[in-house]
Amino acid sequence: MFFNEKVSPACGEGLQLALMANREFWSTYDPEDKSTAPTKHEVVSFLRSRGASKNLAESIDKVLRPTSLKCGGRPKKWKR
Repeated sequence: MFFNEKVSPACGEGLQLALMANREFWSTYDPEDKSTAPTKHEVVSFLRSRGASKNLAESIDKVLRPTSLKCGGRPKKWKR
């Protein structure tokens, strides 16, 4: 990470949850081995078990997940 992960208790709950999920799942991720990436279900379940709403948990997963691992969107044939 580019900043100190020791956050003040006054910072937002969402930020604390994001940092917790980042440490728990993404600290061991190897970009050369995509099998080391957690699934969306694992990350969302982890966050939900710590009090995050479904929307917050899914949003944190979207922010933390590297672009190369994101799927979905329009099929390439539709893109210009």
